[in-house]
Amino acid sequence: MPAPIGYRLPPQTDIIAGERSRPAVELDGALADPNTGQTLDRRWATSTDQVYRAIAAADESYRSGELAVDGLATRQELLAVIADRLEAPDVVEAIAVADSMNTGLPLTLTRIFAGGNGHTFRSAAAVLAATPQREELPGAASAADLHHVPWGPAAVLPPWNVPTATAAKKAAFALAAGCPVVLKPSEWAPSGSTVLAEVIADVVAEARLTPGTFQLVHGGAAVALLLAGDRRIRALCLTGGQAAGEAIAVAAARDMKALQLELGSNNPVIVRADADLDATADALVSGFTKLNGQWCESPGSVFVPAALERPLVEALLDRVRSLVVGEAFDEKTTLGPQSNIAQRDRLKAAIAGLAAAGGRVESGEMVLDLPGWFVAPTIVSGAPEQLTVDEIFGPVLTVHVARDDEEALRLANSRNTGLAGYVFSAAETAARALAARIDAGEVKVNSTSVLDLAPGSTQAFWGRSGVGGHGDAQLLGFFQGARIVGTDPPGLPI
Repeated sequence: MPAPIGYRLPPQTDIIAGERSRPAVELDGALADPNTGQTLDRRWATSTDQVYRAIAAADESYRSGELAVDGLATRQELLAVIADRLEAPDVVEAIAVADSMNTGLPLTLTRIFAGGNGHTFRSAAAVLAATPQREELPGAASAADLHHVPWGPAAVLPPWNVPTATAAKKAAFALAAGCPVVLKPSEWAPSGSTVLAEVIADVVAEARLTPGTFQLVHGGAAVALLLAGDRRIRALCLTGGQAAGEAIAVAAARDMKALQLELGSNNPVIVRADADLDATADALVSGFTKLNGQWCESPGSVFVPAALERPLVEALLDRVRSLVVGEAFDEKTTLGPQSNIAQRDRLKAAIAGLAAAGGRVESGEMVLDLPGWFVAPTIVSGAPEQLTVDEIFGPVLTVHVARDDEEALRLANSRNTGLAGYVFSAAETAARALAARIDAGEVKVNSTSVLDLAPGSTQAFWGRSGVGGHGDAQLLGFFQGARIVGTDPPGLPI
């Protein structure tokens, strides 16, 4: 079913220096229901003057010292109250519905993400409590003090595929670190972040903190570049495409601000000759259709021995046929539409290009007679592997023949990105040894879950997948710089 009759997206609202207003600049294109294509709202951007006003307010907040080292208790209390508010059932549902309407993700899934936002803020508070903000280091004459100090105002730029959960994660850890936050959601998926921002801004106001502690602006690349290029923004997180990341990196390089850039990945899969094909097919179909295929760690290019290629493809197609493709608000749906028309058209063009190059395109005889931005889950075999180096980003899996493990590894490491990788084998010890040689931050053996492998997991972004990495302790540390203070011992030779 589509959205409830009469449903309206939350109005896009700037929250700047404590004041709320409609963004002033109308962008081309529209926010549409991905299930039907029906226009729901225009896309809006904050004016340049207002973006600079938000940056100035964030800078003023930082210089007030409210959230700095002496404000540790303030930060912990702020995070706890925000967590409580985000766990209210009406807030969870509002974010879930808004995210589903912006992304096409099944409502059953966005409810899971929305239900975890409160936990995200509690986790940030817990990591803060476990991380000393000041350490005493013994010295030859006297101790030195090592302070972990917030860099300054932080810009948070979440993606359109998992918009609000990503915004919540980065904003929570920035606030935990003591950084005032300027949040700019994707112009394709601003609605859930608007609900999130209203909650955070209300708590900031009730705590009588400076209004620049947390702010919300809107827009596309132009606004992102304003934030990246302003020297008062001292840390910036972006989750998005490579072109966006490269532009942000260039703009931010002028003042050498701290960057965390997660830029997507074409994630390789090595299927060894001894792999269980049924279990492999189960895991791969679950993986490459997760989040409607709009998942930066989705399995992308599969390398398999020649004898297993067609049996694996047939097993994959068999499982594809069991997927329920439908509208996001239907609780039986397992695969919804693509997020927006631009994403749908780009994805169809990519599939057509692989077919024109000789690829065998198959979707399990799935015919979609639906009005929205739907794309059938697709397996492409036989396409030249050099045409599949880049990420496709959608429910598409390419399958390629590799003579042996070494050739599969060479091909896997010929991708120009490195968020994730996968190895399937009956011999787990050998699979782990092979996995450890894949140039990626996280490599899973015989599984494709979206969850971290361990509570203390950390994951670097390899190659053109970005700068920085995942991990809660590392994320808190990203927003802070080290400052050591002390006195030299007497009599030093130089």
